Amino acid sequence: MDYASDPEGGFNALTKAFKADPSLEHYLRLRRENPDAEIEVAVLNGLDACFVMEEEFKSYGIDPLLVVSCLDADPAAMSELSLLLIENQIAAKRLADGGETHLVRRGLVIPDKMVDWLICLMLEAMSWTDEMAMNRDLIVLLRDRMGGTNPHYKQTVDAREKRQSALWLAASVHARGRKPTVRMVASALGIAPSTIVRWFPDDSFVPEYERLSVVFDEHGLPRPERAFRRKEIAQQDGDVSNDPEPAE
Repeated sequence: MDYASDPEGGFNALTKAFKADPSLEHYLRLRRENPDAEIEVAVLNGLDACFVMEEEFKSYGIDPLLVVSCLDADPAAMSELSLLLIENQIAAKRLADGGETHLVRRGLVIPDKMVDWLICLMLEAMSWTDEMAMNRDLIVLLRDRMGGTNPHYKQTVDAREKRQSALWLAASVHARGRKPTVRMVASALGIAPSTIVRWFPDDSFVPEYERLSVVFDEHGLPRPERAFRRKEIAQQDGDVSNDPEPAE
């Protein structure tokens, strides 16, 4: 053992301090006070857990020796255990969608708490062995447990990007001398007109795309950046002619 060790052997003082109190607050203080120090963070059960949980592992179709290999941070073992747990998540969803209940009590799926514990054991094994390369199977499993592929903030980002796209599209149409409609923009973006109305309360859609239309020329093409900035400044000063400014 080299990482976070004293020259004489054993864990260094900071690691011992963290393991004595592995709270977030304690870790944060130790790390902030010692930004470059080595602190080993593994605090969960090690090899002994595989013997204590052997029968329960087997009852859920988990080979205890596979878990032992994961505790050595064996990449192939961690990949296989991750895929097994992903299969369990898929099976649990399929059974629940089919109306099945009490899945854990009936031994049909691995309990979520065990799934999360096994994930943590794999993460700690990577730290313990200083093998810090995570395989993609574990990444996919972790992502699913932490919100899936469409979490709240991804939805928020997607909505904001589409809102901005609605403005740019309408501004380009307006610059060509046409009047963009909510229905036209919604159809182009593949969303409901009511969504655009919700994004722009108090009829703010028209003034917003009119303001942005200075980005485009009379053909609806983006203007060179410097020309746009000059015109934007002039617009803020209230001195913008109706004729588009020539591009430089």
